[in-house]
Amino acid sequence: MKKIKSYFSFELFFWITALIYLARIHPADAHFSLCVFQYLGISWCPGCGIGHSISYLLHGAIIKSVETHWLGTFALLLIVYRILQLLLFNTTKKQHYGKSILTF
Repeated sequence: MKKIKSYFSFELFFWITALIYLARIHPADAHFSLCVFQYLGISWCPGCGIGHSISYLLHGAIIKSVETHWLGTFALLLIVYRILQLLLFNTTKKQHYGKSILTF
């Protein structure tokens, strides 16, 4: 159990859960949101735009994704890179004289 726990960090769990959530929702439909702007009645929010763009991209609607927010593709690539980095970081962490060291 300790070995499995050492492979997963909160950040890794957060990003994977976020991508699964964005893949499961349809951005055009009403869905649960934590957006403060939406609760205040403001329709424009850059964070929601990127989330919708990533969701469209995960559904294969590339043109709609770019129309929603042009940074969505870049954000998705960055998140996937971070997930891979966290997975590789966790698998290459070694102990050296009782201290954790990083090997790349």
